[in-house]
Amino acid sequence: MEFIIANEGIPQNIGCEGATIAYYGSEIEFRYETVPPHGDEIFSAELPLLDIKLPFWMYGRNLIFLDAYYLLAETVEAHTWNPITSRLINIHTGESASLGDWYNNVKVKANCVELKNDFTGETMILKDVKNLSWV
Repeated sequence: MEFIIANEGIPQNIGCEGATIAYYGSEIEFRYETVPPHGDEIFSAELPLLDIKLPFWMYGRNLIFLDAYYLLAETVEAHTWNPITSRLINIHTGESASLGDWYNNVKVKANCVELKNDFTGETMILKDVKNLSWV
């Protein structure tokens, strides 16, 4: 299993062995679960410092850490691989908020995150996380 120290705004990809990613005093552990027919490994995840297992699975690609708290990830319901939904995860509390669509094209800017689904054309500009529906 890899140990990675993440950098803000730079996409991380993890291999099939899984990984632990450290970021701003927190850690998230990824454990391999499956590979869907179209490829790209899917992982379950746990926040070991909080003893929280996240209730959804994540693709191991394009994991983007934003400011000191948030991870933007492509997620699916546990034990599935479709539909893919982008989700913001607070790695210090275990709370998460679905962004309602899959955004495969992400640009981190100084005061916002621009998200786009290249297949449907859907776009979203994320400036403030307070208005998201946190679970």
